[in-house]
Amino acid sequence: MKVAFYTLGCKLNYAETSTLQRVAVENGYNVVPFSNSADVYVINTCTVTDIADKKCRNIIRKSIKQNSKAKVIVTGCYAQTNSDEISKIEGVSLIIGNTEKNKFASYLNNISDNHLGCHTEPLSVAYFDSNEAIPKQVQNNEKNDFFAAYSIGDRTRSFLKVQDGCNYFCAYCTIPLARGRSRNASINEIVNQANEIAKKNIKEIVLTGINIGDFGHTTNETFFELIKELDKVNGIERYRISSIEPDLLKSEIIDFVKTSKKFVPHFHIPLQSGSENILKLMKRKYNITLFTERINYILKVMPNACIGLDVIVGFPGESEIEFNETYSLLKSLNISYFHVFSYSERENTLSAKLPNKVTPIEKEKRSKLLHQLSEEKKTIFYRKFIGNELGVLFESKNKDGKMYGFTDNYIKVEVPFVKELLNKITKVKLLEFDKEKMIVIG
Repeated sequence: MKVAFYTLGCKLNYAETSTLQRVAVENGYNVVPFSNSADVYVINTCTVTDIADKKCRNIIRKSIKQNSKAKVIVTGCYAQTNSDEISKIEGVSLIIGNTEKNKFASYLNNISDNHLGCHTEPLSVAYFDSNEAIPKQVQNNEKNDFFAAYSIGDRTRSFLKVQDGCNYFCAYCTIPLARGRSRNASINEIVNQANEIAKKNIKEIVLTGINIGDFGHTTNETFFELIKELDKVNGIERYRISSIEPDLLKSEIIDFVKTSKKFVPHFHIPLQSGSENILKLMKRKYNITLFTERINYILKVMPNACIGLDVIVGFPGESEIEFNETYSLLKSLNISYFHVFSYSERENTLSAKLPNKVTPIEKEKRSKLLHQLSEEKKTIFYRKFIGNELGVLFESKNKDGKMYGFTDNYIKVEVPFVKELLNKITKVKLLEFDKEKMIVIG
């Protein structure tokens, strides 16, 4: 039987999809491209915005259109939070919640059933009071099941899931509803997975999760202890910390990255807003002073580090004054780039009840200004390294006779395609910066 997979959303989803693919192969399935006609389609969904929800529905319908007789399995965060909505789409055979992914093999083995139904268990359902800083009541029904996952397919890097769920309950976020409480496998189990990845000749591991700095709730361990053990794995030449909350990015972690020969000087840290007022409305766990201190400390010990941020524009209550505070802070910080997200209202979140909504036109205007500023920051960061010789891990893709790779501090590099450079860290001299915001070497 032929099975095709489609992934929407974050790196964690890609790690989980890759693992589901391996399960399918182990159970006798042949994995084919999603564009092909297949007997089974598996769609791993995202629900971070209403646009993500719409994409999920479109992909579901596309798979049904490709083969009306195929079994369509929908899993992931949108499946977890909106199973009723998905079940109304004619042609969907099975809906699997996030805690049910461990049972994927048994579902595949019973796929001959005409309609397998909906298998989602309630996760951390939060009931918010507009005056409460945290959920008024939390029903924590999920098991401590941790679906271990890592991605294989890219010869160069693997996304390794180290943590799942979140205990933070930010005002705009549905992650606790979709993923449940913070939980993880043990350090020993994750190190064993890293060793498996190393045996596949993969050189770089990206540590992924929902809130990876919060690692350890299940096993009474810490993220700092985890990275120290991963650093000892033979065969892996680079580790990246995908995204970490500013209040969890401790000085000891930064100091360790500085001394480590494997953990690279690249940090992605969600800011969300440069306004103290908006951060409080968002129920974030830090203030601007703490955030700025983290950025400055990274640059003090690693001046060439790449620092990326996440920013939300148009959160309810964000006036022109608060937006300008965000813009001014971003302009003042010595950062490398940032991702801009327009606020998207989600059901069952505290922010949905807040007044003073920002109009779509104003969100678009503010988003455009921040995108322009991000490009300026990235240009400054890239040009800083022109004339320097840096190690680049080259990827296997051959595009128009060119190949690409990244330095340890996340500068994208283009060179003429040379097969011998594939999956190797090679020292190259960065000579120029082209219009596509990419360093090019001769």
